[in-house]
Amino acid sequence: MRGDPRITPAREDLAADYLRAVVKVANYAKGVAKQVRLPYAPLHKRPDTGSGRLTEALMGEAVTVYEDAGGWSWCQLAADGYVGYMPSVALGDPGPEATHKVAALRSFIYRQPDLKSPVLGAASLGATVSATGDDGEFTAIDGGGYLFTGHLKPVAEVEADYLTTAIRFIGVPYLWGGNTSMGLDCSGLVQTSLRFAGILNCPRDSDMQAAGLGEPIEPDARLARRGDLVFFPGHVGLVIDDGVLLHANAWDMMVSPHPLRYVAAEIAKKNPVPITAIRRLV
Repeated sequence: MRGDPRITPAREDLAADYLRAVVKVANYAKGVAKQVRLPYAPLHKRPDTGSGRLTEALMGEAVTVYEDAGGWSWCQLAADGYVGYMPSVALGDPGPEATHKVAALRSFIYRQPDLKSPVLGAASLGATVSATGDDGEFTAIDGGGYLFTGHLKPVAEVEADYLTTAIRFIGVPYLWGGNTSMGLDCSGLVQTSLRFAGILNCPRDSDMQAAGLGEPIEPDARLARRGDLVFFPGHVGLVIDDGVLLHANAWDMMVSPHPLRYVAAEIAKKNPVPITAIRRLV
């Protein structure tokens, strides 16, 4: 029995060595520790850019690679256990321990400590870096480049209220499998917001979140209060105020707030049980 394929590194021909006792395949690999060295990297279902994007990993995230072939790394993300194929160019050997994380919604990485310098990329909120120098205005980071110091905070510092983070994403476009300020999906919004608040055990997909986060509340819109996660068939949002749901949605194709009862009523047009779960984080 192989378990959930989304978080089980096992294929017909290859599996992680730690699965020897439960998965029978021809080959096993212990895996090689790597780290995302680009601002972010997509994780695909297959080694093909045309295959579905499963999620995205941010700069600094740890990854275990079980196979590197044809420019693709079959790997597992350390943060949430997701398994898939990532462009090998996005990965490098682990660098020094992270000292800071990006606290702005998005921050440019400059070639030199000068706002007129060429831009190397843009790191999203939550990306982690190791500082190698600081001139006050700009911080040099391991791997090359400089970030505006005011956009960084110590890696151990967390946002006290995950809803404050979620609200900052209002207007960010909807992107299936997205996990950055360039675009994200419903469960990506939840995961990103909770992680920034120090809730690191948040799974990636909405069904996993419904099964593993917080305490269950009766699935009645009238009982939902600020901070609750409300789950629908294949969808999730956060209650940011009494009766108001914030979610990355395909109606507006962005992160936006809607009355919770309106969302439930619209979903009820196609699903007899519009709210499948409410989870309260404690």
